[in-house]
Amino acid sequence: MSKHLRMQIPSQRTASRRWCFRLSPRSSAQQGFLKRDLADVLSFATLRTTEATANAPLDRMPKLRPFKDIAVEIRSRWPYYVSDWVDGFTDKKVLAAGVFIFFANVAPAITFAFYLDDETKSAVGVSEVLLSSAISGAIYAILSGQPLVIIGVTGPTSIFTVTINAVARSIGVSFLPFYSWTILWSAFMHLILAVVGACTLVRIVTRFSCEIFGALIAVVYLLNGGREIVREFSEGTFETGLLSLLFALITLWLSMQLGAARHWHFLRSWMRALIADYAIPISVTLATVVSVVIPRVNHAGLSRLNVPSDKPFLTTTNGRSWIVELDDIPVWGVFAALIPGFILTILFYFDHNVSSLLSQRPENNLLKPSTYNWDFFVIGLTMIPCAILGIPPCNGLIPQAPLHVRALAKIRQKPSVHHPNRLVEVWERVQEQRVSNLMQALLTFVALIPPVLGIVGFIPRAVLASLFLAMGFASFVGNQFAQRIALFFADPAHARLVFSHLHAVPFSACAKLTAVQLVFLAGTLGVTESGNAAALSFPLFIAALVPIRYYVLGKFIPERYLEILDADDGREFITDAEGAGRRRGRSGSHSVERELGPGTGMEGIGMGGGFHPRPSSEDEDEMVEEIEVKVEEELDPNQSSEGFVPKNVVHRGRK
Repeated sequence: MSKHLRMQIPSQRTASRRWCFRLSPRSSAQQGFLKRDLADVLSFATLRTTEATANAPLDRMPKLRPFKDIAVEIRSRWPYYVSDWVDGFTDKKVLAAGVFIFFANVAPAITFAFYLDDETKSAVGVSEVLLSSAISGAIYAILSGQPLVIIGVTGPTSIFTVTINAVARSIGVSFLPFYSWTILWSAFMHLILAVVGACTLVRIVTRFSCEIFGALIAVVYLLNGGREIVREFSEGTFETGLLSLLFALITLWLSMQLGAARHWHFLRSWMRALIADYAIPISVTLATVVSVVIPRVNHAGLSRLNVPSDKPFLTTTNGRSWIVELDDIPVWGVFAALIPGFILTILFYFDHNVSSLLSQRPENNLLKPSTYNWDFFVIGLTMIPCAILGIPPCNGLIPQAPLHVRALAKIRQKPSVHHPNRLVEVWERVQEQRVSNLMQALLTFVALIPPVLGIVGFIPRAVLASLFLAMGFASFVGNQFAQRIALFFADPAHARLVFSHLHAVPFSACAKLTAVQLVFLAGTLGVTESGNAAALSFPLFIAALVPIRYYVLGKFIPERYLEILDADDGREFITDAEGAGRRRGRSGSHSVERELGPGTGMEGIGMGGGFHPRPSSEDEDEMVEEIEVKVEEELDPNQSSEGFVPKNVVHRGRK
């Protein structure tokens, strides 16, 4: 290690160590050695700091404080309520984000609606799904503590609804009353869990569980997109299938290219930003127009959306009354609905809170406080009108919610210091407001108007399939689970630079964790796609990942390595910027850098990174002269400080 790197270690009995690294580069060659050596020392520090908590997973279990936690959240968020509305009219990105997330939300919603329409014999269809998204989205945008989270009908919710329909038929009760009582029981459980502060326990959910769940959602989206294309081959001619595949690939490619418009070298900056913000709407519109205006394509028999545009406004899909007859079910059926209601609560507890966590990641640089318990309480409130109307309940959407945050972020791109040919994005701030969320909910309600539904009916189903593919790939690119899979195929010399947060972890530990995650992903996906009553239990498999992480994985992988791999932002150390990439309080801000894949063109639709964040600096082209790294850890009073000195690092005494 270079002689210019020095370390200072305070008293061995202090509870907090301050490690100081002073870099005094003499030449560009020495700078390269210093960067490499500093990475080694930081990785060593990361490894040692995790040992203090490696054997005590229960120490991090937060205590429940009934009524107090939710009251504290309301008091902390209330002062920002007015600014949530005012800030929505001070940035032009809000309008773009509202329209963008409407398209990103309504397209999967319509596709899920057709799936539900087929499986429930039109008991739940397009009208029900869109109305649920509009009502629930509006309530959540107005009352929630974190309005950046987008809620809607998800793939797991659709699968759960279809399973409930099968269970209702098997036990001989009417589907809609049984479904409504299931939602009512779940709403009641939501309110109880929120009041007792149970959402505080979401802190024990680590990256291990989130990565598997995120990968599950991504695979479901990819499967849905693939099924739509395969259906064109099976239900139509071979020519129609090829044309559908072509439209899907062109729409996917076009959305990626337009999403990367900020990196173009022509047009003005505001025009490039506008194109990037509206990449998906532009792509869908262009593909739809081409499919209509070209006569040969228009007469090729492409499948388009079958919407009820010829019916009066706000008419149910099968013509039933909007109000469900809750008494049209035996008493035992009411209490039998308690079981699926409990399972639905588990699904929403995990699904919504993970969506909320991904939207409020430290690297997103949000300034306003979070309110997990109150948001879960509001989700319970939105389920009550859904139960009365017999429409699917809504919860946080993945990846739409994180994409909404990204659409509202002010991001700069610059060349990376370590990789000149690779771009990094610097997150400066996010426009935190309620207007864009309410806007997309109102636009969803407008989509229920018959003339608008008629326009939506021109969209080819293959174009919607491409949106599923785009969102599926978006979820994978930002998933470190997928990155570790890529590590198996990467050049070891290059992987050392790209996956710098894994310096302190042996390859065998990475391989074991990745293999375990692949097994659980395959098992959960198999249950989810089983198509029978067993699919009702897939939320239980997701919830079981949390205790498995703490009590099973440690038997195969050393806990100190799991701590590093499970870190929230890929690194365990804090820089002198007071935790670049970590959430601050009400005041102060910092920027966070993420590396973008070279030439991916996926940035504009949330597909441009989400790799490990890096501490920011004013000028990355100059070598940092002095870096201070603080490592907080509980020390054993009998442990010698010499045990914390990495090899070849000079100990200059106490500070």
